[in-house]
Amino acid sequence: MGCLFNFVAVTAGAQAGGASNRAAAEALFNQGRSLAASGKYAEACPKFEASEQLDPGLGTLLNLADCYEKLGKTASAWAEYREAIPLARAAGSKVREDLATERAKALESRLSMLTIRALGGADSAGLDIRRDGIPVQPAELGSPIPVDPGPHTVEAFALGKQKWSSTVDLKDAQKLSVDVPALAASSEPSAPEAGPPKPIASPPVEQSAEPNSAQRTGALVVGAVGVVGLGVGAVFGLSASSKWSDAKSHCIAYPYGCDAQGLDARSSASSKATISTIAFIAGGAAIAGAAVLWFTADSGKEKNLAVGVGPGSAFVRGSF
Repeated sequence: MGCLFNFVAVTAGAQAGGASNRAAAEALFNQGRSLAASGKYAEACPKFEASEQLDPGLGTLLNLADCYEKLGKTASAWAEYREAIPLARAAGSKVREDLATERAKALESRLSMLTIRALGGADSAGLDIRRDGIPVQPAELGSPIPVDPGPHTVEAFALGKQKWSSTVDLKDAQKLSVDVPALAASSEPSAPEAGPPKPIASPPVEQSAEPNSAQRTGALVVGAVGVVGLGVGAVFGLSASSKWSDAKSHCIAYPYGCDAQGLDARSSASSKATISTIAFIAGGAAIAGAAVLWFTADSGKEKNLAVGVGPGSAFVRGSF
């Protein structure tokens, strides 16, 4: 029943904000059109991006693609036109489908391509290779990937190895390759592993003339802490979801080809998701501990309870 309630609450919230989002999206779209008409594409593109995030639409997508093209962000524009093609087809708009198809095809000869290759042989299996902070998938290695003209940084990491990085500056329609060499051994010691989670003792329940009452009061206190933890987890979970959406709107083909705003949003989403997970674990552990205290209150024995919370884990331990 708890899960159903949370689902209904989130859905109701989304519906309540729908009209507001559409109004904001329309205002941002109009502002973007006005800026674009004045040739202020650097200011117009973020308006279209925000409008598309709030209320996705084919018209907004095509205007965003055109704005990227005017700024010389050929790969971003090409990706948006390609995304618009099936949407226009599904909407039955032959004019827009043809427009998106023609513009995407015209950009193909202008695309800057970056190929990343790992030259470490067997050692490459443990490499963490990133392009502009975004992890490069193994299937991408050796394949030319469209990127916007401009500087791009390739980094490589591996346990016990020295970090390697290289920055290249691609021109319009230029094709470059970056070869990641076998990484040199690092003289620095690896970071110590995190130890087991330390128990966080719940407030001791004083034994009195009415032990059952005191223990149940403690159970209510611990349970209240658990409910707060679940609430914090839900708030940060929703915020993380919003940040993921924001990150996707700033990437060519998420999680690849993200601009600075996309990388910031992705990092923020990851942090908020971690906090949400920890809060849910802590809240669940506290509620479990409260249940144990409550239902063992009549046993007449001394109870000791510890609730432990760590990265990705939680436990309730005690003697009854």
